[in-house]
Amino acid sequence: MPATVEQTEAASVGKSYTFRCFVYHQKSSGLYVAECIDLDLMVKAKKANKAERELFDAIRGYVQVALKSGDESLIHRHSPLTHRLRYHALSIVSHFRQLADAKIFDCTPALKTCRA
Repeated sequence: MPATVEQTEAASVGKSYTFRCFVYHQKSSGLYVAECIDLDLMVKAKKANKAERELFDAIRGYVQVALKSGDESLIHRHSPLTHRLRYHALSIVSHFRQLADAKIFDCTPALKTCRA
């Protein structure tokens, strides 16, 4: 039976990882884009909550494979600068007003959760 992310992380000196993510509406395609800027992962979906769920699944899968490989340097694989700048700009704007078509959140695979 394959090891779960939690078992794999426990074997990796009990480390837990939290990744910075965001979802926004891409007007040109009409889709919602969810990105993890710490792992350079991106998914698109018709609804924001589906994009967020699919991104969480991608994060869990990536972390599990990276930890199984034994190469912890794979855990942080930063996205391009323009993507990180978009995340920080949305983060700053969201502090001043609620955004209807964007959301900043963190994902922690070991806790099986993403939260704003």
